[in-house]
Amino acid sequence: MHDVNVSDLKELISSQHGGDEKQLEVIFSESPRLIVEAPAGYGKTTTMISRIAYLFASGRIPNPKRILGLTFSVNAALKVKREVAEKLPALLGTKNSPIAIGERVTITNYHGFCKGVLKKYGYLVADVLRKDINLFRAVGDSDIERQTNLKTALSSDELQKLKAVEASIKEASVPDSQTIEEYNDIIVKKLLQLNYITHNAVILLVLQLFAKYNEVRKFYQSYYPLIVVDEFQDTNCIAWSLLEAIILEDTQLVFLGDPLQRIYGFIGALPDIMSDVTEKYGMTKVALSKNYRFRDNPEMLKLDKNIRANAVSCFAPVIEDNDVAKVPAYWEATQQNEAEKVVEKVRALGSDTTAKIAVLFRARGMNAEIVETELTNKGVSYFYGMFTDEDAEYVEFHNKCQEMFIRRFGRSKSINKKALKGFSDSIKAAYVATTGKTIDSLLRLLDALVEKVSIDYADLMPEDKYTLLLDIFENRQLKQAMEYVNSQVILSTVHGAKGLEWDYVILSDVEQWVMTFLCRDCPSLRNGTNTNACRLPQTIPDTMKNSLLDDLCVFYVGLTRARKQAYISASAERFNARGQQFTNGKICCLALIKGVKLIKADEYVVPEMKKE
Repeated sequence: MHDVNVSDLKELISSQHGGDEKQLEVIFSESPRLIVEAPAGYGKTTTMISRIAYLFASGRIPNPKRILGLTFSVNAALKVKREVAEKLPALLGTKNSPIAIGERVTITNYHGFCKGVLKKYGYLVADVLRKDINLFRAVGDSDIERQTNLKTALSSDELQKLKAVEASIKEASVPDSQTIEEYNDIIVKKLLQLNYITHNAVILLVLQLFAKYNEVRKFYQSYYPLIVVDEFQDTNCIAWSLLEAIILEDTQLVFLGDPLQRIYGFIGALPDIMSDVTEKYGMTKVALSKNYRFRDNPEMLKLDKNIRANAVSCFAPVIEDNDVAKVPAYWEATQQNEAEKVVEKVRALGSDTTAKIAVLFRARGMNAEIVETELTNKGVSYFYGMFTDEDAEYVEFHNKCQEMFIRRFGRSKSINKKALKGFSDSIKAAYVATTGKTIDSLLRLLDALVEKVSIDYADLMPEDKYTLLLDIFENRQLKQAMEYVNSQVILSTVHGAKGLEWDYVILSDVEQWVMTFLCRDCPSLRNGTNTNACRLPQTIPDTMKNSLLDDLCVFYVGLTRARKQAYISASAERFNARGQQFTNGKICCLALIKGVKLIKADEYVVPEMKKE
């Protein structure tokens, strides 16, 4: 990998990155440990690839060592893997083919890495793990109660122990070694015998393996002198314990993430992990500074910058009047009026048949259903993506796909277009008597995923296709296939839309009690005025700060799913989760933070976008 002149490479990289000082600071940094604040649209992936190329060319990755790249999902890992295979050879010279690159760079997600470890050394923990780890069906700890064959195999005490570990992880607390061993013992003696494994056990078994067999851990510590982690802000406590187990004093680190996109705290993503790790490991922090996604839209650039400034300063930024971002918005008297305005805007934006539009909500409920009804009444076709990871139908569909996928491909892993079409048809046959918009949407997602893998990913190795699809089914990630669905309009929750993009986004129901859940504890509620706007209190109680920042993350992620323009809608009427109607509501305080000004959406003209 040293057939390229370092000076020539630096010149090539500098040219490709257009003189972006912060990107180049990351790429050419002499610091062995970098933590990079990399928001969506700031050129994170190209910066990461150029950093890897520079380290290879400058001899800082000794032969035959490898780079370990970890991402939040296998789908994200696959995208990065393809970009690495495409761009690294172009930077490092023709002798470094995609195959050669693949032999030096391992890119996967946490579960994929752990499965690789268990394939080689799992038998040291349990003899049953001599079997291919991918032939075990993965379930969540709390899902066991839903499956009679699993529930009856465990005692009440064993079931409670598994659920207690799951709860601990969700609360960002790593179980102690004895608890992990007791947990794994139940998995090995009861679930593995039935060809099941839990999501947490995939990681916890490796933690136990590394703790008991130091020579195995030393192998991985030595094998990966550089660890790159993407979406680092979403790392949970056991994933971080896994990383720490393979980090040596001289291990090079590149962690990329965005604290303002940490919206998975409710399932255990560690709070403040980026700042905590920076201090603990003495990492050099670099914040990418140029937003290329919104470079042709000054107001969206300001919005991105100003929301981030509020997050950093805990809602006390200093922003000049001429830097205030104008956000097109609708404020209506009733939920029906709001729905009519949203659908009217969808139809106007949809006149450009190439445009992709998403209407996003904080959560599912009657408010979203009214928008659905209005879309139907106005003859606007849309894709329904309002399911959550905990919906019974959503969970069971993934379980069925996982079961039938392993049965069909588990041993041969011979995956081609015809075989995948046959698999998709068998799932449809299994649901032929089941109706409803959730199942209909999931079947469409499955078709879109199969089409994507069959055509666009046809060049992948069978093992990569198998891993991708199995991971999606195991981790209930079919919603990520929304980007492949042939539909101009998408309805989704913000959490379901994480990692996806559309040309236009309408963030709906941006109201108090809906976009943020802290209204009951907020002093502004007790000292409110008769205006239609809810403002943050001048002094935010300490008990509210962290939760309010979590809500700001959701608000930010929703708006930044837009490539061209984001809109906000709200109304004075809302319905709670029980369907109770409330009036005299207000626009959520998050839409009125310092540096943000709402303007009438109908008067806003989207700037002309330059062609790439």
